[in-house]
Amino acid sequence: MKWRLIPDIDLDTVKNCKCLLIGAGSLGCQVGRNLLAWGVRNITYVDNGKISYSNPVRQSLFVFEDCGTDKTKAAIAAERIKAIFPSANAKGENMKIPMPGHAVETEEGIEEAKSSYEKLEELIKEHDAVFLLTDTRESRWLAAVLSQIYDKICITAALGFDTYVVLRHGQRYDLHDPIKHGERLGCYFCGDVVAPTNSLKDRTLDQQCTVSRPALCTIASAICVELLVSILNTPDKQATGAADVLDKCERSTLGVVPQQIRGDLSNWSTTCFFGQNFKECVACSEKVVESLKKDKFEFVMQVLNKSNYLEDITGISKMMKEIDEGIVDIIALDE
Repeated sequence: MKWRLIPDIDLDTVKNCKCLLIGAGSLGCQVGRNLLAWGVRNITYVDNGKISYSNPVRQSLFVFEDCGTDKTKAAIAAERIKAIFPSANAKGENMKIPMPGHAVETEEGIEEAKSSYEKLEELIKEHDAVFLLTDTRESRWLAAVLSQIYDKICITAALGFDTYVVLRHGQRYDLHDPIKHGERLGCYFCGDVVAPTNSLKDRTLDQQCTVSRPALCTIASAICVELLVSILNTPDKQATGAADVLDKCERSTLGVVPQQIRGDLSNWSTTCFFGQNFKECVACSEKVVESLKKDKFEFVMQVLNKSNYLEDITGISKMMKEIDEGIVDIIALDE
């Protein structure tokens, strides 16, 4: 393919981009396939699951014979990537990512969490782009913060029943140039004013899975990869800005580069949005980034074992208290 329509496209940068996929489920499998289609050769999977009998029909790198074996999703996904394209450098890492709200108290659990934290940190340092493709909000938190610290391209995909969102995280607060790139972009966690908690607690196994229309994953995964390729074809890569109007977004060789894309199959809509940084964000704010840089695993342990820790250090707890007190004052005045 000569790419005669786009002779200036930088395929070498795309090919050499090292991609870390957090999650080897429906999204992870499809993202891996689309990365291969663009010529990406370096793909690493991180996952802690094994293949169940319901997986192969939705997760495109697995087959029925994989079910019930001792092999992990990450290992088999990497094997299938190499089977599709033998020159690919694909690896699988079986790892339980430390998550906010998932308390760790036993000595064995602490050692496992510390080992996973250190391994995840090394993986993010070694790769150029990080995809957050897991089922839960809390499982994306640590990779999101580490991606900020090491200034990596970070892209999130999240699914509902018939809706999806794909977004790229903004550059680290102290590297962002507002004069050149406008408002600093938000991350996946900037849209919420609560810290991630244990979303799996008191849920049955079927409730722990994301129930989505089958094609939704394929659509969102493809957009994830197309967004990465667009970012890689901009002069400033990770620093590339965006705007609340699509035509004002910065451009790549392939066209505009939005901050987030949201789709809804119930009305067949696709819309580009812009979300600026929330200064008290529990993942990309200065307080969180600096705390993890300074205290490393000790900070992670505080986040795991204290449900309100992130909200307290970022100032969200104080902000919510002031809002509540303000509402009380207004009610008192009305009375």
